[in-house]
Amino acid sequence: MEKFLADTTLLVDHFRGDVSAFNFLKNKSPYISHVTLAELIQEIKTKEMLQAVSDATSDLFILPINEAISQLGIDLMKKFFHSHHLEYLDALIAATAIEENLILVTANTKHFSFIKSLSLVDWKKEKARYSPNE
Repeated sequence: MEKFLADTTLLVDHFRGDVSAFNFLKNKSPYISHVTLAELIQEIKTKEMLQAVSDATSDLFILPINEAISQLGIDLMKKFFHSHHLEYLDALIAATAIEENLILVTANTKHFSFIKSLSLVDWKKEKARYSPNE
């Protein structure tokens, strides 16, 4: 698979012991957004789990939210909040994938499928939908 941005759902399932998430990530080095890292930390219930997540994510490529990503996130919100209820954190994750030219790997394709400039893979189905940038 090409370079990809792992959405929070994939990583949460992986850390919860989902074998299919583990197998999908096996021998891959995904990129993650700072947003995804923050969402992962919100899911953590124990200090031990925080350490495990910190250790596991230390080898990943963590992409910061820069000005271009922030602006694209706002533009996506303006375009899709009222029609599709796009949430800001999802807009930032989508904007990161678009700006960095990465495929977004998620189980929540319904949160993103209306963004035509975004390349998506549903990791549970492993089917890609590619659309060139607008």
